This record gives sequence, structure tokens and C-alpha cells, in this order.
Amino acid sequence: MTANPWPAALFGPALCLALAACGPPADRAHQDPDAEARLRVAAAAEASGNRDMAAGMFRAAADAAPADTTVQVRAAEGLARNGRLEEARDLIAKRAQAAPRDASLRRTLGSIEILSGRAAEAVRLLTEVLRAEPDDVKALVNRGVALDVLQQHKAAQADYRRALALSPGDATVSNDLALSLMLSGRLEDARQVLAPFRGQTGLPDRIGVNLGILDAAAGRPELAQSLLNGRIAGPDLANLSRAIGGGAVRPQP
Repeated sequence: MTANPWPAALFGPALCLALAACGPPADRAHQDPDAEARLRVAAAAEASGNRDMAAGMFRAAADAAPADTTVQVRAAEGLARNGRLEEARDLIAKRAQAAPRDASLRRTLGSIEILSGRAAEAVRLLTEVLRAEPDDVKALVNRGVALDVLQQHKAAQADYRRALALSPGDATVSNDLALSLMLSGRLEDARQVLAPFRGQTGLPDRIGVNLGILDAAAGRPELAQSLLNGRIAGPDLANLSRAIGGGAVRPQP
């Protein structure tokens, strides 16, 4: 089945955040001090918006500790977040060949493959991770994203629901499930998934965006814009809500 670029565009920002937030905690006590210093500089450059400097320092950190898996994962994630997808992919793929049993490498590579437009390869890699670690929430979610890109929404939703069973009430996973349901035309089910989060503060912006899109598709544009705060212009929101509500995406049997 051919990949659908629409879900890839919608899930891309969530994956970039996942690269930053969902990995295992870094074991900094055992990291190369030069690599750690470069990672700190890279993080500071990224926070200030200097993407070129950030990417260069992430690369320098990787080069300083080529055998340190934690450094390689953090560096590859940083490269991916800062637009160096192919460089990130090559870096993590090389390390994965040297440590084929390391699940964190395959999870990271799977995320990068999705962002690089290789969703089918991401599914293969993440399925291997899940075969060894069936309760790996990050792998379940990222495989769900890859399946959505491939328009296999029913299978994607099964992965998200499994992840929610392991991590009940997780706002990010709930949002990914809701987006998958939207893509398959199940708008009411998507509303029910996100209903517990309506009105809450401190949630990721993308949850408010999806609630706004659902409100627009239900014919409530004023409520939608109150949630969106201008993040999607009126004409674009109208087109998007018509596409979702008008059957542009057919439900999967």
C-alpha cells in the first residue's frame, strides 16, 4: 500500500518531540566527558534557535564517543530534530550494526525512518523491537505512526490502544490514537478519546489543535478557533475540516 503524505505531515512534529522526550534516560555518569560537553553546547544552541551550530555539535559529540550507544542515540536524535535526517540515519544505522541487540538503537532508527519517508522500513525495525520487548510503549507508538503513514489505520489503532493499556491516560498516546481515528474517518470516536483532556491546562499544543479540528469538522468554527488561537488560518481550517468530515479519508474495514 502506498504511503499517505498527510499523516506523515501531521505526525512529524509529534515524532520530533518523541525523539527528545521518550527515550531512555541518559546514563551520564558513564559518558565520555568531551562528548557530554559537546552535547550540552548542542542543547544550548538548539534552545537558542541556532540549528546549524546545534547539528554541528551533536555530530562532534557522536565523533567523540563512537562506541557509546547513549551518546550516539542522543546525537542522532539531535541531528534529526535539527533537519539532518540522513546524517542521523547513517549515524544510528552504523551503530546498530555494531550493537544489533540494542533496542534503543532500533527504536531511534525507526523514528528517523518515519521522518525520512521510509515508513515500511520503520515498521520492520519496530516490529523486531516489539518481538523482543512486547511492552515497549515507545516502539508501539512509533510503529502506530508508521502504520498510519501507510494507511493501515486499524493496525495502528491496535498499537496505540496497547500502549494506552500499558500507560493509562497518557495524553500524547491518546492524541496519536485520536489522530489515527480522524484519518480513518471515525470522528466521534476521536472526540471521545480526547474528551477527558478538554479544558485541561498544560497539555501539548497538538491536543488543542486536534480538538479544534474536530470542532470545526462538527460545524463549530468559533469553538475551534478558541482552541487553536490562530495556529491554523480560517480558510486552511475550513479546508482541513471539510477533508476530514467529508470522507476524504475512508474508514478502513
